[in-house]
Amino acid sequence: MSKEIKEKIIKELEKVFPCDLSITEIAEKVGISDITASKYVSVLQAEGKIEVSRKIGNAIMYKVRGK
Repeated sequence: MSKEIKEKIIKELEKVFPCDLSITEIAEKVGISDITASKYVSVLQAEGKIEVSRKIGNAIMYKVRGK
């Protein structure tokens, strides 16, 4: 896992706070595929850096943890 991509994902989530982003939105903003974004988001979630904020239909929305 690239530390640079993790940092970009967290930075994008911090930019939009208090709003949240879906996997697709994260992927578009960081410039990676949805599948890659999903894997990084899972790792960041396991590390306790981001969290699920809500679900809209099939989309799961994420935000920075503790903000």
